[in-house]
Amino acid sequence: MADDKKIEPAVFETETTGHLHRKLQARHLEMIAIGGTIGTGLLLRSGGAIAGAGPLGALICFGLVGLQVYGVTAGIGEMVTYIPVEGAFSQLPARFVSPALGFASGWNYWLNWALTFPAEMSGIASLMGYWVDPSRVASAVWSFIFMVPIIAVNCFPVTGFAETEFVLCIIKVLAIVIFLIVGILVWFGVGVGGGFKGFSNWNPAIVGDTSMNQFLNVGNGFTTAFFSYGGTELVGLTSGEAANPRKSVPRAINGTFYRIIIFYLGALFLVGVLLNPSDPILQAADIKTSPFVWVYNQVGIGAGADIMNFVIIVAASSAANSSIYACARTLMRLAEEGSAPRIFGRVDKRGVPIISVGVVGIVGLIAVVIAYASGSSGSVDVFNFLSGVISYGILAAWMIMSFTHLRFRRGYLAQGRDIKDLPYVAPFFPYLNYLSLTIGTVVTIFMLISVFNTKGADAATFFNKDWFTNQSWVYIGFPGTFIMYLGYGLARPGGWKFVSYEDMDFETGKYVELQEELAEIAAVHEKPKSPREWAQRIWFKLF
Repeated sequence: MADDKKIEPAVFETETTGHLHRKLQARHLEMIAIGGTIGTGLLLRSGGAIAGAGPLGALICFGLVGLQVYGVTAGIGEMVTYIPVEGAFSQLPARFVSPALGFASGWNYWLNWALTFPAEMSGIASLMGYWVDPSRVASAVWSFIFMVPIIAVNCFPVTGFAETEFVLCIIKVLAIVIFLIVGILVWFGVGVGGGFKGFSNWNPAIVGDTSMNQFLNVGNGFTTAFFSYGGTELVGLTSGEAANPRKSVPRAINGTFYRIIIFYLGALFLVGVLLNPSDPILQAADIKTSPFVWVYNQVGIGAGADIMNFVIIVAASSAANSSIYACARTLMRLAEEGSAPRIFGRVDKRGVPIISVGVVGIVGLIAVVIAYASGSSGSVDVFNFLSGVISYGILAAWMIMSFTHLRFRRGYLAQGRDIKDLPYVAPFFPYLNYLSLTIGTVVTIFMLISVFNTKGADAATFFNKDWFTNQSWVYIGFPGTFIMYLGYGLARPGGWKFVSYEDMDFETGKYVELQEELAEIAAVHEKPKSPREWAQRIWFKLF
């Protein structure tokens, strides 16, 4: 080894005939991790969660799901920094649990993102209706217009996706930070008079005239919470293309807990103390009367509606961009494992799974056609239907990865390996895993009870078109993963059998750092020596 520069930094091949290229830098992963916590779920649907469950009820929903997200992200981080594989959501469950779970997990994750793309396109279409009346330009036309450049970006090398996401995430972060600042000023009476508002709008804190109704209303709020948090785990998928995953992935994950508190719970808290649950603004169908716009109007920013409409479209575009990336990489890996047609595993010389990207585009195009055929409200209906399916798929993916991490760590120790050799160690093991699985199970029961309770209404009118549109997770998302798991085991004998701890493979795909990469990692862990370095460390922790 006379020339260290010729050493490949990872086990994966990156020649023109093969796999993905490691071109994602630390700044890309960090911004993707931040951007994953700000999307259309927070900006479009959180007001409805407060109106339905109450300000405290919504915080309970988002707080519990936020805890689960942190546990899941930390567990994924431990696995992918040690083995930064392509298609982590299918490969890791198959390697450390069972082939059937890997198959079900991979296809569930692919379906989540495949549906996220048209869901976000439908959301953009309805938002464009604020500026251009749907009677003049059909909503589905806007979906197509935005779809084309987003697909095109993902046809370039991975840096095209990363740089686009980097810019979009910066816009989202700045928008939510400005909202938090303005919201605090309004809470203290700036621009509205009357002094400090306190908690006068927590009346009631949890919506419902009986304990049972309060229970049911909070249960319904979890669907919005799961949809809103979807994407925070995406940093685990990017590890297969990270230039130095043992440096960049932990840095991206470490701030997750603080970002959840600041961005999600902070924004929800402010909306809850500024507006009463009964205020029609919380359930506004029009961006002009949404709570985020209302806050700007209170301090005299008349263009608040236009600003927030632009920001939410940016958020939806970011989610759509991420969905194509995640969907294509997951399908590529499923094809390589033999769980999908081999043609989807083809990667061009630039490291782009171009055929898998095309499949996502076709799914999005089909949804656009359906929305167009459904009339003026088609885009809204498609968005509600797809987001419902996605909500439970996200929960299923998180629970699978929490269970996978439990077996990963136990198998790692059972083979006599030293915990100190793990580049990143998930905190509070195994308690965060147990907490994640418990939250997932209890919330599922919670949601099932809530969604089928008619609250005294006639069943014939309760289970109407709106119910089937908004509760699609019940009959598609909830049973989908189980059907795929059972089907794989029936089709392939032995597919359900758990991989023994002794037979677990901890070597294939294991990352091998270069000396300069080891130096970069050491620098990250050094104690700051100056105020500037301390400021940078705090910035990276939060943002």
